[in-house]
Amino acid sequence: MSRYMIESVPEKCKACRRCEIACIAAHHGLTFKEALKKRDELVARVHVVKSGSVKSPISCRQCDNAPCARICPTGALRQTDGVVVMNAQICSGCQLCIMACPYGAISLESIGLPSAGSETMAQKSMRSVAVRCDLCKDWMKKEGKSVPACVEACPVHARSVVQIG
Repeated sequence: MSRYMIESVPEKCKACRRCEIACIAAHHGLTFKEALKKRDELVARVHVVKSGSVKSPISCRQCDNAPCARICPTGALRQTDGVVVMNAQICSGCQLCIMACPYGAISLESIGLPSAGSETMAQKSMRSVAVRCDLCKDWMKKEGKSVPACVEACPVHARSVVQIG
């Protein structure tokens, strides 16, 4: 199975954070303008990091033998055929994956999911679960896009999808 990740070119990044806003919009069904207004309350799955004069967006690197998947006690993060996949439904929010990720690419977000023991989606409650880059698979399919939201939004083309492994 082919594996992909989003590669960043720090020399091109201007730290405009459009990638973060586009990520929020894609994962929460918002327009870019709505996501911009809510960016302090919603979690992006890509984060622009600055160190001195270097700026770079950070997201999941699809590690070989991924430490986040190895440490996950519930199996919410799994590595199947080399691809790290997330099942938020069974995430306990323990944060072990956040601590294990060498890139700081996993965050905690409060989302509406059925609570443990609830029988229907009508019994949803807010709980915190781990979130990480999923290459916008659902958004791309729904919107008919060929690249993830952060790649599309970058005005200087500092992000691109690359095949790995």
